[in-house]
Amino acid sequence: MPKYRLQALLQIRERAEQEAKEEFARAAAHLRQQEERLQEEKDELERMIEDRKRRRAEYANKLATGQMKITEQSAAYRYIDRLKEREAEQRGRIDGQREMVHEADRAMKRAQDELVVATQELKALTKHKESWETKLKRERELKEENTLDEIGQTMYQQRLRRGY
Repeated sequence: MPKYRLQALLQIRERAEQEAKEEFARAAAHLRQQEERLQEEKDELERMIEDRKRRRAEYANKLATGQMKITEQSAAYRYIDRLKEREAEQRGRIDGQREMVHEADRAMKRAQDELVVATQELKALTKHKESWETKLKRERELKEENTLDEIGQTMYQQRLRRGY
């Protein structure tokens, strides 16, 4: 059987598809990692808010029961203000992480598009090879059929000459 003339190109396309699959898997894993990190940042913000609210209620309770002096109150409220500033910084980190998630999502979509293209190119070439093999098989069958017809004709002619 003759060698498929586009075999080298077929192998290149197979490798390209495999690399595109691997890149897509890496991009999807990176996206999941970035989404998890975003969720961790959001969870941290929620913990910070809960801590601030808890401390504010604690300070208000101490002030109401007389366990906290007025001078300690101003220090407590400054601390609450610092906690609010940290929350604002955390919100900034969350915004930055959201952008990282969007970038990872865009990268994954690009990798997915490249995978689709590589798969389509491989499929087209594979289909071409299959049709080439079918054509080759049909040609071989026709040649074999013609050879058998020639053998049959030769045998018939020999019988006629012998008088059978």
